[in-house]
Amino acid sequence: CEGFLPRLPHETSHSVRSKQLQVLNFLEISLPGTTSENRDDRVLELVNKARKLGPVGVLRPEEEQQKLFEEARAIAKYSDRKPARFPLKGFHELIYSAAPGGSSGKIGPFSGKVRQEFVDDTIFINTVELGPLKIALRAERKVLDDKRIRVTFRETTIYLFGNVVTSKELENSGGVWNYIFSGEITDTNGNRKLVRVMETPSLFIIEQDLD
Repeated sequence: CEGFLPRLPHETSHSVRSKQLQVLNFLEISLPGTTSENRDDRVLELVNKARKLGPVGVLRPEEEQQKLFEEARAIAKYSDRKPARFPLKGFHELIYSAAPGGSSGKIGPFSGKVRQEFVDDTIFINTVELGPLKIALRAERKVLDDKRIRVTFRETTIYLFGNVVTSKELENSGGVWNYIFSGEITDTNGNRKLVRVMETPSLFIIEQDLD
C-alpha cells in the first residue's frame, strides 16, 4: 500500500502522489490549529510567559522552568522548516534563559540586559549591559544542518563607560545549539517580530523587532 488514498486502475504512481499532496495541503490549510493567527497566538503566549519568568530563569522554581520548557517544545510544529539556515541580522533581545551564570545576564546579585548583535552570517556578539558596565562575548556560528548550529566563543571584552578594561581570547568554549522554533509572528499591536527558541542545552527564548 503506497498511502491512505486508493489508486484508480488508470492512475500512475506520480498522479497518485500528486493527488495525495493536494489532499494533505488542503487538510493542512483547513484543519483548526494550523492558521497563522493560531500559530502567532501560541508563540505570543509562550513569549509572554517567558517574559514574566525571565530573563534569569534559574531564579524561578524548577516546576515553572520545566513547564515553560514543555510549552516551548509544544510550539516546535509551528517553526520554519529550516530555522538554522535562516539569515540573521541586527539586534536581538534575550527574553528568557534557563542557563546559569552570565548567559542570562546575571552578574553577581544583579541582572543586566542581554542582546545579540549579528555582524554577518558567521559572527555575532552577545552583550550584557548593567549601568556603565558592558561585557561583550564574540562568537562564531556554523550551520550543521537544518535545525542545529555549532557556536564557538572566541573572545570576551569588558567595557566600563565605553572604554575597554580587559579582553581575553577563549579556547574550547561553545557547543551545539538546537532550534526548537524560529519564525516571524505578528503581535496584538500589529508589530512583526522574529522569535527564536533554542536548547543550548538550556532553554533560550530570543526576540527581534522587525518594524
